[in-house]
Amino acid sequence: MNDEACSVFRDLINLAVRMMPIFVCMEPKHKNKENIAAVSAYLWVLMVSMESVFHIDPRAFLTFRGLFSCLFFLVLLVFFKGGLLKKAFLYISAWLFAVLSLPLNEIAARALAGRTGLTLGQIGVIVSLISAAGFCLFVRFWLKSVVEQLFSQLSNRSGTLLLTYPSVSLVILFIGINTIFSPRSLAGRGLEDVLFFMALCAMILVLYVMILSSTLEIVGRRKTEEELRFARQLISQQREHYNQTLDYIEQVRIIRHDFRHHIHALLNMDKEDQTRYLQNLQRELDTAAEMVFCQNQSVNGLLQEYAARARQDGVEFEARLDLSARVPVDDLTLCIVIGNLLENALEACRRLRENRFIHLQARWMEDHMMMMVENSYNGQIKQSGGKILSSKKDGGLGMMSIRRILSRPGDEFDVCYNENTFTAMVKIMDRTIPENSA
Repeated sequence: MNDEACSVFRDLINLAVRMMPIFVCMEPKHKNKENIAAVSAYLWVLMVSMESVFHIDPRAFLTFRGLFSCLFFLVLLVFFKGGLLKKAFLYISAWLFAVLSLPLNEIAARALAGRTGLTLGQIGVIVSLISAAGFCLFVRFWLKSVVEQLFSQLSNRSGTLLLTYPSVSLVILFIGINTIFSPRSLAGRGLEDVLFFMALCAMILVLYVMILSSTLEIVGRRKTEEELRFARQLISQQREHYNQTLDYIEQVRIIRHDFRHHIHALLNMDKEDQTRYLQNLQRELDTAAEMVFCQNQSVNGLLQEYAARARQDGVEFEARLDLSARVPVDDLTLCIVIGNLLENALEACRRLRENRFIHLQARWMEDHMMMMVENSYNGQIKQSGGKILSSKKDGGLGMMSIRRILSRPGDEFDVCYNENTFTAMVKIMDRTIPENSA
């Protein structure tokens, strides 16, 4: 294999490195990954061939490669699923590793030259394959899970800040490699300059891993703190529900105890007094019966609290839940989802003067629970980039909490609205089914 063929192979390996994070971490929209990879490789070979056939000046060809890289990112943007920030982060990270690997591979190839029967170009191909395989393992077993967790929980602003480090590192490294740290320049220098450049590359890689790990740790800590806060609220609500249940039991005991007195009182009343007495007794029994919304005690206690708050604010509250005492979804998930949905609905109703209502429906089906919350609102919706923005001071932490806790395959959360009704729809999968089989 001559030097020209080795150069083409190294370019193809470099292309594979730049495509690898997108292809490993994301799914295509329509066509197969193999087709997209084949087209990308064809275009890359065509671009490299143009350099050799037309003898393009390296500086002009460098600009041409930059334009091709931008066009290649647009192709990935169109044909793969996922958000813009996630795609940009993966592509710029891959570009950073590709630019980083070129001089390191050449330094390693020059260090091994003369010790084997292979040419410098052949050694460069082998070293490039080894580094690309290592990068593939890094992407598949570490970067994929980290990026998935981060960009499913970070806001657009935080994602943009996270994108800054690989972008700045890429610019610094790109300028350095084409000036004082070019492979040819390093080949003519002493060992100290080579070691300094390798230390700089190692520092960039270590900081990259540390920044992602630290950000993931901060996000996980914030999620844990928020879940603890919800857990404390849940415990408080369960305690209140327990006290309400005790009051309810006491009321029932008193009613049973006094039932004989009611009979004796009715026997000594005329018909009009009997009717009024029975109506009062019926209202008392209805009030006690209204305390039970479903058999799940945690959810029932939460609904009792919001029903009381809705009555205080003059909001019509109706809840129809077909939930048994032991639903295969943990109480924390149920209460976080229902609590945030009702909190947002109650907040929207408070902005109205009339026609205020909240309707909640939930039903367990074969392997999932369907839930719908309808509420009146003022008809004003703020949007940015296709996403609904909250008008609350906390920036809509409730919605973020719902989306974060509904992270299992099959879970869904969607909203729709018209001029006067806002509807939130939730699908929660059975939590007893393992995630890989959901």
